[in-house]
Amino acid sequence: MKDGRLDLLPPMYGARARMRLVNQRLIMFGVGMSALLVVLVLHARMSRSASESRLVIAQEQAEKVLAAERLEARLVDELELSRRRIESWRKVALPIPVGSLLVTMSNVVPESIVLDELHIDLAGVRQGYRRENSVDRRLIARIEGFAPDEQTVRRLVETLRDRHPFEEVRRGFTALHEDGDVVRTKFSLGFEIDMETPSFVVTGEER
Repeated sequence: MKDGRLDLLPPMYGARARMRLVNQRLIMFGVGMSALLVVLVLHARMSRSASESRLVIAQEQAEKVLAAERLEARLVDELELSRRRIESWRKVALPIPVGSLLVTMSNVVPESIVLDELHIDLAGVRQGYRRENSVDRRLIARIEGFAPDEQTVRRLVETLRDRHPFEEVRRGFTALHEDGDVVRTKFSLGFEIDMETPSFVVTGEER
């Protein structure tokens, strides 16, 4: 008799009941622990998945930043290259239109002379001193053509020496050229143009 109750069962039955109760509690504890482990595993997997997603996003952002930096560096290089090209072009840019130069040549050259070629040497632009005149940029050019005789060529050289914008006018070669029954003098002459000095078109009246 215990707590005012009469226990008529043999003692072995009470022990078995207590064992079953303990086993049930152990089973419930095990089930609870298993459920907790499942929850922890799921949470860990979800956390890992979220971390991997954040890592992928971070890598994509890092790649975008690197790509932007590479693009910026390339644009800076292209701008610097463009700047150098512009500076190089400014060094050789003609202050007079080539068309004006052709018109001037046409107005100055006598009608008896036929011009065959006009060479403008941009690579001939140089810096430094020429005789006693300091110049920054000069254009070197050469013309070739046909004249009735050498005297006409000499007069053309003298005429160009007295005309702006022609400077350093010099005779090149002369040679006889036969075209059927017509014999003419093939010639060449060179000149320079000071690219720092404004130029103008020489009219026919100034010949």
